Amino acid sequence: MIHICSMLCILRLVAGDGAMYFPAMRAGGHHVSGTRRPGAQAATSPGPRCRRWLCACLGVLALVANAQAVAGQGHADPRAATAIVGDWLVANHGAIIRIAQTGDGFGGSIAWQLHDRYGPEDGPALDGKIVTDRHNADPALRSRPLTGLPLLTGLRYDPADNEWVGGRIYDTNNGHTYRCIVRLAGPDRLVLRGYLGIRLFGKNTYWRRVVMRKPAAGEPPYVMVATSE
Repeated sequence: MIHICSMLCILRLVAGDGAMYFPAMRAGGHHVSGTRRPGAQAATSPGPRCRRWLCACLGVLALVANAQAVAGQGHADPRAATAIVGDWLVANHGAIIRIAQTGDGFGGSIAWQLHDRYGPEDGPALDGKIVTDRHNADPALRSRPLTGLPLLTGLRYDPADNEWVGGRIYDTNNGHTYRCIVRLAGPDRLVLRGYLGIRLFGKNTYWRRVVMRKPAAGEPPYVMVATSE
C-alpha cells in the first residue's frame, strides 16, 4: 500500500503543470517570481507526450509493486506454525518426542523410549526399574519417570524466518537446560539447535517424523513417514 501511495503522488506531480514546481526565473536581470520567458515551457517542462510516457511507466511500476505485495501475503500459510506438531524420532532412535501446541506456543514430551527400564549395566540397585530423571539438579524431581516428561518448552513460531524460536530443551543425560530453535528441513525432517547464550555456540540434532502404531512382536512401535523430497 505504501508503494502505491508513493506512485500516485508522483503521478499527480508529473501530470500537473510542471511550471508551478520550478523556482523563480530571472527576466531582464531582475528576480521575477512566477514569470516565464517565451519558450520556457517547452525548454524546461515535460511535454504532453513525455508526461504520458512517464505516467504509463509509473503506472506499470505501481501495478508490479502491488502484485508483489499481494503475492507475498499469499505465501503466509496459516498452517505453517503447526507444521512441527507430531511425533519425532530422535537421532539415535532411542526415543520419540511428541510435539504439540500449548496455547500460543509449542512444547514436546517423551512419548516413547527404546529402553524405559534400567539394565544390568546400570547396577543391581537399578536393574529392571523404570528409567527416571535421576540427573535432575532438583533432588525432588529425580524419581519422576522419563516417559511422559516435558522435554521441549516455550517454542513460538517466527513467520519471518519460518522457524520456531525462544525454546528450551532439557537434556536428560546431564540435567541441564539449553536454549533452542527448531526449523524444518522438509515436511518430515526436523532440525533442532541447542545452544548456550548465542546460536553460534550450539549443536544441531536431526529428527525424523514417525507415526505411532501397535507393534507386532519384535517390531518398533512406529513407522517412518516417507518423505516427499
